[in-house]
Amino acid sequence: MNQTTNLGQTVLFMTGSTGFIGKETVKQLVEKTDVHMLLLVRSEQRARTVLESYGVRSFERITFVVGDLSVQGLGLVPRDHKRIREANVILHAGGTMDITLERETAEKIFRHGAREIAQLAEDIQRSGGLRHFIHVVGFMSPYGRGSEQEEQIKINHSNSQESAYEEMKFQADGYIREHAKQYGYTLSVVNPSTVVGPRPTGETEQTGGIGLLIGAVQKGFMPVVPGGSSYWLPLVENDVVAEILVFLTKDASPIGGTYPLLARKENSPNMKELLHILTKQLDVPKPAGALPLSWIQKLLNIGGTRISGIPAQSLAFITDRTFQVEETEGLLKRMGRTWPDIREQLPFITADLDYRLLPKPAAERIPTDYIRVRRGNLAMLGWEGEGEPWVIVHGLLQCADDLLPLGSQLWRLTGNPVWIVDLAGFGRSPVHQGHDAFTGQVNTLVDALGEMQFPIKLVGHSVGAAIAAAALKQSGRTDIRVALLQPAADNVNEENNGHLKQMLRLPRPVVRTLLRSKSQGSWVRMFSKDSGVPIKESSMDRVAQRAYGYLRSPRIAGAHVDLLRWIHLSHEQGISFWERYGSFQQAKDAADPLIVWADKDREYHFPAGLKPGYKKVDVPYGHYFPVFQFEQTAEILMNWAENSPINNDRQGD
Repeated sequence: MNQTTNLGQTVLFMTGSTGFIGKETVKQLVEKTDVHMLLLVRSEQRARTVLESYGVRSFERITFVVGDLSVQGLGLVPRDHKRIREANVILHAGGTMDITLERETAEKIFRHGAREIAQLAEDIQRSGGLRHFIHVVGFMSPYGRGSEQEEQIKINHSNSQESAYEEMKFQADGYIREHAKQYGYTLSVVNPSTVVGPRPTGETEQTGGIGLLIGAVQKGFMPVVPGGSSYWLPLVENDVVAEILVFLTKDASPIGGTYPLLARKENSPNMKELLHILTKQLDVPKPAGALPLSWIQKLLNIGGTRISGIPAQSLAFITDRTFQVEETEGLLKRMGRTWPDIREQLPFITADLDYRLLPKPAAERIPTDYIRVRRGNLAMLGWEGEGEPWVIVHGLLQCADDLLPLGSQLWRLTGNPVWIVDLAGFGRSPVHQGHDAFTGQVNTLVDALGEMQFPIKLVGHSVGAAIAAAALKQSGRTDIRVALLQPAADNVNEENNGHLKQMLRLPRPVVRTLLRSKSQGSWVRMFSKDSGVPIKESSMDRVAQRAYGYLRSPRIAGAHVDLLRWIHLSHEQGISFWERYGSFQQAKDAADPLIVWADKDREYHFPAGLKPGYKKVDVPYGHYFPVFQFEQTAEILMNWAENSPINNDRQGD
């Protein structure tokens, strides 16, 4: 950082810059302000990596200061201590988000950290340089509510079973408030409720809040509504928190105050409504009735935590309280915005956390340099680039992650943007509503493609190829070129699938249970049988581990069952799927469609219903070749994209 700053320049000293709230705050400060930042971090290299991976692109106005909240004097060397005394705004958002912290650790981080930061504020204030102290602390803190209400809440807290994490954070809040009064500096206390991911994606990496509730629902450990409809779980997106922190940081004449970051209780989903939204998205039965919160906490304390993995302290965020939000609403009015309705975001938050909580291979060998976007109601992973983008749609036993190696290779070869779709109900995408399995997938993909009003190369694998073909026809667009990799719909080899077809006729919950009961070894054997050529054992194991992990989610398992039933049971009568969707006439002017067919596939035969006018490439592999032979697949796709329709050899003419 340039150490010479203009008069009136905001110089911010910040703790917690690599946390869930902090990363988003730093990103917004870089993108929207000219604030100079002094960031307290334990490791500069790690902090830089974390911020870069979050999307922070410029570090010109960032100086990393190596230190530790739990150490005397913040562990600063004299040079850095002198440097941070140049700050005129302090934003204290540091501390581990872990409700199970031991008391000694929590005390070091929060109470001791508060004293150290307060001493820094005192030093800066004595020199007349502290304009604003902003403290971020949980919304259940008993301080700042007005004297009468504050005393009552303190009494209630003294009789509660709150965690050491909560207790020490609240003690830190009280200490800093008293210190600010004593030394006369302006203090704003920001009280975020349970923090979830930002719009539009809902990425919620902090799994210790609502993630605990979603994990319990996912595993069937939440058959009742905790507390009933008079209770609620206040929620706020981390980008909303960051936007407020940025506004307060830039405020030239701060007035101070206490700002609970939550909507009014009457405008928020109560626990019954929230559980109904979660169960609908997670594809599990709705809760039957309600139990007092204290009863559930007792059950967890006497052994329920060991069985369910849900700490009793997690219930501390569920409350029947109302909060004074007038100051917050006044602040939002000054900012020119209103409070967003969390209901709109809940499906994406739920899908993200459901997927995030699933078991995954310990040693993944898939690209990690991708970014995440949302188109319509679908999550997409990929890379930005130049030229006509690729959009890739996965098949069964997959999510977008499985095609990341293919996408990465295609991106390196072509330089084009590449986006890999999570189908509805798969990966990080919410389930679709109100349609049969296939139509719902097609409509959701059409909506997502509708946000990309420019030429696209659309690639689908297996049933994803059928979805892509139907979406192309339904869209009526002529600027989409389509490539189908091992297209699967009504072209099943019946002699190899008789047992599966019989199973799929059973009630849906039974089929889902049977699918989820398959062992990881059975998936290894299936992929091995279908590979067509020898595959490294480690690669086969990782793909099988991912497939097994996906099916731990009732949501993803249910989406699989629905599409499997569509493939095996819905084409017994009527016109062939490929006769209906396999003409691609609207794409002829753009390019000949490509069909890549693996002749070692034992589960499907080549779809004879495809109409003339496509280019066909045969490969000596099995059904999942885009996953295992991704380099060869990328070469085929690149060559197809580069060749003009005139030079392609048409099949079936």
